[in-house]
Amino acid sequence: MPAFVEMIVQKIAEAAPIENSVSDFVAGVLENTANKLSRFEQRPEDGETTIENIA
Repeated sequence: MPAFVEMIVQKIAEAAPIENSVSDFVAGVLENTANKLSRFEQRPEDGETTIENIA
């Protein structure tokens, strides 16, 4: 049984770098998306109507 537990621990340790890489990738995608969306954000001082002004 201890060998089985050791194997599971080893597999989790091997997977950890993959999880970090995926987390970094997702964070990058979210940051890029936020930056792109902010370029299309209409500013109230421009006299334009925004979603916040409608609600």
